[in-house]
Amino acid sequence: MGLGWVVTLQNNSFSILGNDRLEKQTSNNALFAEYLALKKGMLEYVKADGQGPLTVMGDSQTVIYQMRGIYPIMDDEIWHIHRDITNIIREYELDIHFRWVPRMQNKQADRLSKTKHKVRIEYPNDREFLIDVRNSPAIGKLRKKIAVMNATPFPTTAMYKRLHVSSKDVLSDKDLFELREMAGKRATNMVIETFPGKRDKNKYYQAQALRWMLRGLAVDLAIKKVKFDIRNKKNGNQNNSTKKPEAVKTKNKGSQSQKKARNLCRGAKYYLNRQTFAF
Repeated sequence: MGLGWVVTLQNNSFSILGNDRLEKQTSNNALFAEYLALKKGMLEYVKADGQGPLTVMGDSQTVIYQMRGIYPIMDDEIWHIHRDITNIIREYELDIHFRWVPRMQNKQADRLSKTKHKVRIEYPNDREFLIDVRNSPAIGKLRKKIAVMNATPFPTTAMYKRLHVSSKDVLSDKDLFELREMAGKRATNMVIETFPGKRDKNKYYQAQALRWMLRGLAVDLAIKKVKFDIRNKKNGNQNNSTKKPEAVKTKNKGSQSQKKARNLCRGAKYYLNRQTFAF
């Protein structure tokens, strides 16, 4: 049985996504899985230095109401994991509120629980680096931006968007072969696996990811940066293609016969149309 959780921090700026499988067989697998997802999500929240207040939304009415003390707990295994969660709340002095939501409003967590592969979460202390940003070719504002992203558990979309090289550096003119030599086999294999293929665009993506790694950006963030740029470019192209063409105003001068008729009528003392006759 699968379980999934989503923890959103800082006014929806970024989210912690997680999922797992319930290996242990219990008397109430479904309820235990809901509690386990709650516990794991709260531990991820604490690990990410969440400051609160925290609102926990779940589609299991039983779990939410038991955490709020409305429903009693009759199962020993549920009681133990309920106690673990309560201890986390007390230990970290969390300002927390539990709210039930329908499953239709909890689609992301529900989808994660059904995902076969495990979502990997990278924290700053767990990240891999090819080079310390202080010793990298990145200088000035670019170095500061890279350092901030490396220290941020879940960089925002705005961070990825603002991260760009304002002018060429020593890595800009390096070809893919040179970048592979500088980055090493492990990093090279990672970018090949992420952007497979021998077409020019695939090689370009591989080179870009290696350049960001060699500028001091964490390995996982360098790959995410290139993926972000790819999505951003596609969205930009789609927006341009859906723009309505500007209307071109043209003056209809009419046919030659109409011109002659208008010229003949100039200075006439009366006019004729379908509705009225006047003179």
